[in-house]
Amino acid sequence: MSSATVHTIIDDLGALLLFTMILIVAASQIYRAIYAVAAQSLFIAIAGGVLATATGNVDLWVIAGITLAVKAMVLPWVLHRVVQRMNVRREVEPVIPIAATLALTVVIVVVSFQLSASLGPVRQAITGNALPVGIALTLTGVLVMATRKTALTQMVGLFASENGIFFTAMAVTQGMPLIIEIGVILDVILAALVMTIMVLRVRSTVDADIADLDRLRG
Repeated sequence: MSSATVHTIIDDLGALLLFTMILIVAASQIYRAIYAVAAQSLFIAIAGGVLATATGNVDLWVIAGITLAVKAMVLPWVLHRVVQRMNVRREVEPVIPIAATLALTVVIVVVSFQLSASLGPVRQAITGNALPVGIALTLTGVLVMATRKTALTQMVGLFASENGIFFTAMAVTQGMPLIIEIGVILDVILAALVMTIMVLRVRSTVDADIADLDRLRG
């Protein structure tokens, strides 16, 4: 696979990643945000497979497989189950209007590409537009976490932000040490599990308190 072909594929995947990020920001339903971040993780896995084919780095194949299985399938399924089990409101509860968040997202994307273009010769050593796309994904993920009220939507922002870091790291280094990449994925899984347990614990406590109040009233 030629270098030009790899750059083109990475650029196309970068455009799809930015599109999924916009879908996450614009989502009015939690389910839509979960599906969008799952698609985002799928594109990350594809990028890992492309870079593995181009470089012959076996570690990238392993990471692509783990990303596909864990981040594109298992974690979105866990979030989906939590939404069903808790019977929470399906609507996303933004701190500021979604239109304002979308405007900030556009600003972040533009600034990310401007900063990347200012790097000059350093920019040429990076695969495609992976750096500005990764920066935009990371910052927009943080924006989602800061502008959403519900823990589940904030968790989606965490996954999206980590995807941005992961995409940049793969494209810039073309293969970090395997132990570091697996460690990053395990950190995200741990954070997801902790937040899920906390949300379920709060929900069960609130339900118990409501049941006590009903008994007292009766």
